[in-house]
Amino acid sequence: MNIKQFKKLNIGICGCGYWASNIIKSLEEESFESVYVYDFDNKKLNNIKSKFPFLKICKTFNELISKKLDCVLLVTPTSTHFSLGKKILNKNLNLFIEKPSTLKSKDLSELIKISKKKKVLLMSGYIYIYNIYIQHIKKILISKKLGNIKYMYFERSNLGPIRNDTSCLYDLASHDISTVLYLLKKNPKISYVKTFDFLKKNLFDISSIGLDFKNTKVEIRSSWLNPEKIRKIIIIGDKKMLQFDEMDPDKKIKIYNKYASYPDIKNFKKNFFTPKANIYLGKTHSPKIEFVSPMKKELFHLFYCIKQKKKPITSGDYGLKVLKLLEEIEKKIN
Repeated sequence: MNIKQFKKLNIGICGCGYWASNIIKSLEEESFESVYVYDFDNKKLNNIKSKFPFLKICKTFNELISKKLDCVLLVTPTSTHFSLGKKILNKNLNLFIEKPSTLKSKDLSELIKISKKKKVLLMSGYIYIYNIYIQHIKKILISKKLGNIKYMYFERSNLGPIRNDTSCLYDLASHDISTVLYLLKKNPKISYVKTFDFLKKNLFDISSIGLDFKNTKVEIRSSWLNPEKIRKIIIIGDKKMLQFDEMDPDKKIKIYNKYASYPDIKNFKKNFFTPKANIYLGKTHSPKIEFVSPMKKELFHLFYCIKQKKKPITSGDYGLKVLKLLEEIEKKIN
């Protein structure tokens, strides 16, 4: 992966918040020169320019989309995605739209229709699909190293940031829904949905979702109200078990041997016996994987697909699949 080969592209970025800053930083590190930015908030615009002097500032949205751009990255609040995305596509510009693509699937369907009519690219920003560890887990599942997958558990929790225009379902759970669709490549049935709205009525800050994928049960837990940041996936196969812990600095993926019966007590060493509870996990293996920035992999894929006129992995159609499942989940909420 050599993202620098695309550094001559003219990039437009609409939105200058936290996530846009991460994108801009990645482009700066790869020596991109022609990056045009706009935000409706002048303070944010001035702030981003002070941090990244190489940026070219646009004073209006129309100025931004009137530039000769290879693509526009839309990184604004979800509630603005449809109206802004429509204007960008109608200018015959390739569009990257951060997740969740829109608040309603019918709006995203319209954007997809426009992109096909104008023959421009539409890509949804689901960064976990470009995470090197998630891609490695997919290879493990394909290899059947874990056996038949019986159960998968996803947890994505932290203290904020609280959104004002969308719930934790769309902000947090959408990541894990996109990931499980990528890993299992099937459409699930929804077995249960549990939500809590402690901070703002009907804007859920905690959710728990159950999905049935033929022979695999999946649980997805999301929360903005958690004192600890957790990013974890547990996969139970009938041969072995796997844990992905994004917060583990050293061994993000661990594969555990699964025992049908608890080993005989004589197999334990003396130091195993303490008043403190111990759990026997058997032999573990942690594959050595060289880290690659998921954001840079995602940006590389975007630019590659633009140049080669390819359909992205997380195309508008992929984003629509995620969004439709989110809407089905919402219908299950009492």
